[in-house]
Amino acid sequence: MHEQWERRSQGEGSKGQRAYDWTWFEVTLPGQIPADGFVHQLLIRRSTEKKQLADGRVDFEYAYFLVHAPAADPVTEAIVRAGVRWKIEENNELAKQITGLGQYQVRRWTSCHRHVTCAMLALAFLTVQRARHPEPEPDPPGQRASPDPADEGKAQEGSVKISVKPITGLLAS
Repeated sequence: MHEQWERRSQGEGSKGQRAYDWTWFEVTLPGQIPADGFVHQLLIRRSTEKKQLADGRVDFEYAYFLVHAPAADPVTEAIVRAGVRWKIEENNELAKQITGLGQYQVRRWTSCHRHVTCAMLALAFLTVQRARHPEPEPDPPGQRASPDPADEGKAQEGSVKISVKPITGLLAS
Protein backbone atom coordinates (compact mmCIF):
# COMPACT_ATOMS: atom_id res chain seq x y z
CA MET A 1 0.00 0.00 0.00
CA HIS A 2 1.27 3.43 -0.81
CA GLU A 3 0.94 6.24 1.68
CA GLN A 4 0.11 9.04 -0.72
CA TRP A 5 -2.92 11.04 0.29
CA GLU A 6 -4.57 13.65 -1.89
CA ARG A 7 -6.98 16.21 -0.53
CA ARG A 8 -10.13 16.36 -2.66
CA SER A 9 -13.68 17.53 -2.19
CA GLN A 10 -16.47 15.00 -2.10
CA GLY A 11 -18.98 17.70 -2.99
CA GLU A 12 -20.99 20.46 -1.38
CA GLY A 13 -22.39 19.76 2.10
CA SER A 14 -24.54 21.74 4.52
CA LYS A 15 -21.38 23.40 5.90
CA GLY A 16 -19.58 23.96 2.59
CA GLN A 17 -17.18 21.72 0.71
CA ARG A 18 -16.67 18.27 2.22
CA ALA A 19 -12.91 17.89 1.84
CA TYR A 20 -11.15 14.65 2.78
CA ASP A 21 -7.79 13.03 2.20
CA TRP A 22 -7.98 10.10 -0.26
CA THR A 23 -5.77 7.22 -1.29
CA TRP A 24 -6.56 4.29 -3.55
CA PHE A 25 -4.96 1.24 -5.04
CA GLU A 26 -5.86 -1.77 -7.11
CA VAL A 27 -6.72 -4.93 -5.16
CA THR A 28 -7.22 -8.60 -5.99
CA LEU A 29 -10.28 -10.23 -4.47
CA PRO A 30 -10.10 -13.98 -3.92
CA GLY A 31 -12.57 -15.77 -6.17
CA GLN A 32 -13.78 -12.56 -7.86
CA ILE A 33 -12.41 -11.62 -11.24
CA PRO A 34 -13.28 -8.10 -12.44
CA ALA A 35 -15.25 -7.79 -15.66
CA ASP A 36 -13.31 -7.21 -18.87
CA GLY A 37 -11.87 -3.69 -18.85
CA PHE A 38 -12.70 -3.24 -15.14
CA VAL A 39 -10.57 -3.32 -11.99
CA HIS A 40 -11.18 -3.66 -8.28
CA GLN A 41 -9.84 -0.78 -6.24
CA LEU A 42 -9.84 0.05 -2.57
CA LEU A 43 -10.64 3.72 -2.07
CA ILE A 44 -9.87 5.05 1.42
CA ARG A 45 -11.21 8.32 2.77
CA ARG A 46 -9.56 9.94 5.78
CA SER A 47 -10.69 12.99 7.74
CA THR A 48 -8.47 16.02 7.30
CA GLU A 49 -7.94 16.40 11.05
CA LYS A 50 -7.65 14.01 13.97
CA LYS A 51 -10.82 13.65 16.02
CA GLN A 52 -11.93 12.19 19.34
CA LEU A 53 -13.18 8.69 18.48
CA ALA A 54 -15.85 6.66 20.29
CA ASP A 55 -13.29 4.54 22.16
CA GLY A 56 -11.55 7.66 23.51
CA ARG A 57 -8.62 7.60 21.10
CA VAL A 58 -7.69 10.63 19.04
CA ASP A 59 -7.07 9.65 15.44
CA PHE A 60 -8.25 10.19 11.89
CA GLU A 61 -11.66 8.85 10.87
CA TYR A 62 -11.52 6.42 7.96
CA ALA A 63 -14.08 5.12 5.48
CA TYR A 64 -13.42 2.38 2.95
CA PHE A 65 -15.01 1.85 -0.46
CA LEU A 66 -14.50 -1.23 -2.60
CA VAL A 67 -14.83 -0.07 -6.21
CA HIS A 68 -15.46 -2.14 -9.33
CA ALA A 69 -15.02 0.39 -12.13
CA PRO A 70 -13.69 0.68 -15.66
CA ALA A 71 -9.89 0.72 -15.60
CA ALA A 72 -9.90 3.97 -17.60
CA ASP A 73 -12.14 5.86 -15.12
CA PRO A 74 -10.28 8.52 -13.18
CA VAL A 75 -10.33 8.19 -9.41
CA THR A 76 -12.30 11.46 -9.32
CA GLU A 77 -15.33 9.51 -10.59
CA ALA A 78 -15.08 7.05 -7.70
CA ILE A 79 -14.82 9.90 -5.19
CA VAL A 80 -17.89 11.62 -6.63
CA ARG A 81 -19.84 8.35 -6.55
CA ALA A 82 -18.79 7.72 -2.96
CA GLY A 83 -20.26 11.14 -2.15
CA VAL A 84 -23.66 10.10 -3.53
CA ARG A 85 -24.19 8.04 -0.37
CA TRP A 86 -24.50 11.33 1.54
CA LYS A 87 -27.33 12.49 -0.72
CA ILE A 88 -29.10 9.14 -0.38
CA GLU A 89 -28.96 9.47 3.42
CA GLU A 90 -30.40 13.00 3.19
CA ASN A 91 -33.21 11.79 0.92
CA ASN A 92 -34.07 8.92 3.26
CA GLU A 93 -34.22 11.32 6.21
CA LEU A 94 -36.44 13.68 4.21
CA ALA A 95 -38.73 10.78 3.26
CA LYS A 96 -39.04 9.83 6.94
CA GLN A 97 -40.07 13.37 7.85
CA ILE A 98 -42.35 14.21 4.93
CA THR A 99 -43.87 10.98 3.64
CA GLY A 100 -43.74 8.71 6.69
CA LEU A 101 -41.09 6.32 5.36
CA GLY A 102 -40.27 5.16 8.90
CA GLN A 103 -43.89 4.99 10.09
CA TYR A 104 -44.65 1.31 9.66
CA GLN A 105 -44.37 -1.91 11.58
CA VAL A 106 -42.78 -4.72 9.63
CA ARG A 107 -45.01 -7.76 9.74
CA ARG A 108 -44.67 -9.09 6.22
CA TRP A 109 -42.34 -8.39 3.34
CA THR A 110 -45.18 -7.46 0.98
CA SER A 111 -46.62 -4.75 3.23
CA CYS A 112 -43.17 -3.35 4.00
CA HIS A 113 -42.31 -3.27 0.30
CA ARG A 114 -45.58 -1.52 -0.55
CA HIS A 115 -45.15 1.07 2.19
CA VAL A 116 -41.56 1.90 1.22
CA THR A 117 -42.52 2.04 -2.47
CA CYS A 118 -45.46 4.32 -1.72
CA ALA A 119 -43.41 6.65 0.51
CA MET A 120 -40.62 6.96 -2.07
CA LEU A 121 -43.17 7.50 -4.86
CA ALA A 122 -44.81 10.25 -2.82
CA LEU A 123 -41.42 11.88 -2.19
CA ALA A 124 -40.60 11.75 -5.91
CA PHE A 125 -43.99 13.29 -6.72
CA LEU A 126 -43.52 16.07 -4.17
CA THR A 127 -40.00 16.75 -5.43
CA VAL A 128 -41.26 17.16 -9.00
CA GLN A 129 -44.12 19.40 -7.83
CA ARG A 130 -41.74 21.58 -5.83
CA ALA A 131 -39.47 21.93 -8.86
CA ARG A 132 -42.44 22.90 -11.04
CA HIS A 133 -43.90 25.32 -8.48
CA PRO A 134 -41.07 27.02 -6.60
CA GLU A 135 -41.96 29.08 -3.58
CA PRO A 136 -42.51 32.74 -4.47
CA GLU A 137 -40.00 35.30 -3.28
CA PRO A 138 -41.10 36.85 0.03
CA ASP A 139 -42.59 40.34 -0.14
CA PRO A 140 -40.29 43.10 1.08
CA PRO A 141 -41.04 44.20 4.66
CA GLY A 142 -43.90 46.66 4.85
CA GLN A 143 -45.37 45.62 1.48
CA ARG A 144 -47.11 42.41 2.51
CA ALA A 145 -50.58 41.98 1.15
CA SER A 146 -53.17 41.34 3.83
CA PRO A 147 -54.70 37.86 3.55
CA ASP A 148 -58.22 37.61 2.18
CA PRO A 149 -60.42 35.79 4.73
CA ALA A 150 -62.43 34.29 1.83
CA ASP A 151 -59.33 32.40 0.65
CA GLU A 152 -58.76 30.66 3.98
CA GLY A 153 -58.75 26.87 3.66
CA LYS A 154 -58.64 26.94 -0.15
CA ALA A 155 -55.80 25.26 -1.98
CA GLN A 156 -53.58 27.57 -3.97
CA GLU A 157 -53.81 27.26 -7.73
CA GLY A 158 -51.59 24.45 -8.96
CA SER A 159 -51.03 22.94 -5.50
CA VAL A 160 -51.90 19.38 -4.65
CA LYS A 161 -52.96 18.15 -1.22
CA ILE A 162 -51.50 14.76 -0.51
CA SER A 163 -51.26 12.35 2.40
CA VAL A 164 -49.71 8.93 2.79
CA LYS A 165 -52.83 6.89 3.70
CA PRO A 166 -54.81 7.45 0.46
CA ILE A 167 -51.76 6.61 -1.62
CA THR A 168 -51.09 3.42 0.34
CA GLY A 169 -54.63 2.36 -0.49
CA LEU A 170 -53.76 2.52 -4.17
CA LEU A 171 -51.08 -0.12 -3.70
CA ALA A 172 -53.06 -2.30 -1.29
CA SER A 173 -54.67 -4.48 -3.94
